[in-house]
Amino acid sequence: MISPIEITASVQQLIDRIGSAYLHEIISVQPDPAAKAGNSYVNVQHKVAKDGGNLVYGWAVWLGDFICEGEHYAVWEDEEGNLTDVTPHPGMPGQLLFIPDDRYVYEGKYISNVRVSIGNNPLIGHFILLSEMKDFLKQFSTRVDDDNIHFNTYTGNVYNHYNTLCDNLELYMREGGKSGTPCYCKSSKPYSQCHGKNLLSAMEIDRTNVTKVNS
Repeated sequence: MISPIEITASVQQLIDRIGSAYLHEIISVQPDPAAKAGNSYVNVQHKVAKDGGNLVYGWAVWLGDFICEGEHYAVWEDEEGNLTDVTPHPGMPGQLLFIPDDRYVYEGKYISNVRVSIGNNPLIGHFILLSEMKDFLKQFSTRVDDDNIHFNTYTGNVYNHYNTLCDNLELYMREGGKSGTPCYCKSSKPYSQCHGKNLLSAMEIDRTNVTKVNS
């Protein structure tokens, strides 16, 4: 995924769905030498401890082939109020579309991403639902260190199941798969009558069971 600079209809839809009271900004990406990819909260905490300034929460906006996505994120604010992304993004240009938002503070528990569809393939809706299911499951994880999270065995198995479904569906769509074409599992049934059938009810059952196990 890339961070869009142009505010397209899909990007604006995401901005509206996030609903922050603050305006979006295009900010500079200047990775701190000690920063790790995918670890914005910790990176900014270390930057503030070293150079002063403030941690600002909000949403990093990413644009892919099928979805536009807002990732809960932290950036660094210097003493003059300028925002900078200090987290590295290999292969990405030096700018980030960022939406400041102080309603959600990271306190060790995963904060779900926000997603909107791009394109007219109805399977994108299933892809978003599967991604949201993964977000739901991550809320029952605990952070072990800067790079790893931990699930109990039951929740971890459920997470791995949905992660595989999500990966398979993304590849299927990239290869031109649609609701009526043969399912990616090679069953010869259309996706809508195979892995796409009863997906919503299966997720609801798993949500209920995971909640019970973790209560």
